[in-house]
Amino acid sequence: MYISWSKSPHILVHNYPLLLVLLALNMLLREFYLNVRSSEETATNFLRQHNLLDVVEDAANCHRCGSAMQENRRRDRGGEFRPILRCPRKGCQTTRSVRNGNTFFHYNDLNGRINSKLLLVQILELIFLFLLDIPIDSVVSLTGRSNATVIDWFNMCREVCSSMVSYTRNGRLTGTHEDPVQIDEARFAGGRKYGRGRMLQGDASAESEESDDDIHNNRNHGRRIDGPWVFGLRNINETRYFYVARRDAETLLPIIQREVEMGSVIHSDEWPAYRR
Repeated sequence: MYISWSKSPHILVHNYPLLLVLLALNMLLREFYLNVRSSEETATNFLRQHNLLDVVEDAANCHRCGSAMQENRRRDRGGEFRPILRCPRKGCQTTRSVRNGNTFFHYNDLNGRINSKLLLVQILELIFLFLLDIPIDSVVSLTGRSNATVIDWFNMCREVCSSMVSYTRNGRLTGTHEDPVQIDEARFAGGRKYGRGRMLQGDASAESEESDDDIHNNRNHGRRIDGPWVFGLRNINETRYFYVARRDAETLLPIIQREVEMGSVIHSDEWPAYRR
């Protein structure tokens, strides 16, 4: 599923920022730890690239003197540098967290100051391990986070995944040659379509690229490559998601017929189920 789908401002789900993170973190393990998890600065840059944190040019001016804020760094107690915003005006020098403006990544303490128990890299790591379907006790061992913290974040991720396929929709999507309805499907964990991306040892590919017939693998929790799936439809105004167990024509075509206006232009990746 294309990450750009997640930027629709009209998707009506609980905790929209976390949904964007879930989609944006659809990457390889090595890619995540090299490009996102390596430092607080790389995590900040990643979130800014996906419009989840303001870049300095879009940040609100200093609340004390009204000057434009500038990018700076501050060393935390652990010796790691954290990006911050600082007022350049002499005699002011007010600082502000880069998390300001997105309450998903912080809370305000009793003094009104922005605070958080976890670094951005730690938050993203928990979400990424959720996407990999790593058991909670293993995540506790791997990250050093408490059992309660891991459970809280995993529960939030589950709520978002559930919310995005259950919100009420009004009317049908319309697609034109200039703005077609785009359709695609993806999994949040396990291998991905066409063999691209991560595939865990023991996972098995479907016997046919045109069906999701039952297959057996070396794991005790059932199939991974053949579902479950999240099927998405998008036009310029709205994105809709549906939880499906299979991606065959019998499952997907009724959704398309129900959700898309007759005669609309639809773009897909030529998955065989769409051509029937």
